[in-house]
Amino acid sequence: MKIGDWDVQHVDAGFFKLDGGAMFGTVPKVIWAKLMAADALNRIRFASNSLLLRGNVEGRSRVVVVETGNGDKEDALFRERFALEGHNILLESLAARGVRPEDVTDVILTHLHFDHAGGATRREGDRIVPTFPKARHIVQRQELLDARNPPLRSRASYLPYNWEPLLEAGLLETVDGEGDVLPGVSVRPMPGHNRGNQGVRVLGEDRKLVYCGDLIPTRHHLQPTWVMGYDLDVNTCVDNRIRLLNEICDTADILAFDHDPEVPAGTVRKDAKGRYLLEPVEL
Repeated sequence: MKIGDWDVQHVDAGFFKLDGGAMFGTVPKVIWAKLMAADALNRIRFASNSLLLRGNVEGRSRVVVVETGNGDKEDALFRERFALEGHNILLESLAARGVRPEDVTDVILTHLHFDHAGGATRREGDRIVPTFPKARHIVQRQELLDARNPPLRSRASYLPYNWEPLLEAGLLETVDGEGDVLPGVSVRPMPGHNRGNQGVRVLGEDRKLVYCGDLIPTRHHLQPTWVMGYDLDVNTCVDNRIRLLNEICDTADILAFDHDPEVPAGTVRKDAKGRYLLEPVEL
């Protein structure tokens, strides 16, 4: 799909499972289970959806990866707990599109939880090294601060070997608030899930694409009050969802989801009862 100067593609970074109750918070299981089936351990299968952006900007070819999924560094116990499927999924998906790790010029991470930043580093023998050795990696300044001194409730989601090797290699850059990171590509803070979550926007003349990280993880979280148990600030999450949904509703703008296992992206509209609905769009 072409948006502005950018060719935008969905990239599969693998599948994993999370607790259904945690993913739907106060929504009763009798309701959410009709939308997403849980296994015997009450886990739901989710995707790690990445984006690949390619374009010639500022006189240079840019290859941008948005989000890197869980990666492949974890031990057998971790893989079993979260039912991680496959190995090297992100790199294989990129290779299928003709992209090698050294071709990637920029990586944008919505935040540094392991299911978003895990694929930014990899094991090389006894070392952990950047997966994309020539790419700058962009996060919010607030997110890096919180990752290095995490709140108690989200401490288990921050694993330093997902980003410390990037810092050591001089590949991790922080931004402070909303702004352009490339021509036609901008980031905007979208807190609520955590303080440092950021959305990524690809801007065209007649439409834009918004990848909002864990602000709205799947199409089943479109209703603003369907928040996750993982969300640290529920009221802020709801407010920012409403702001974003009202901005893109009934337009050609595309909303892309980080964790929806079936529909990675679509346009948003309201039905007669005021509920937000998604019309799938193929990337």
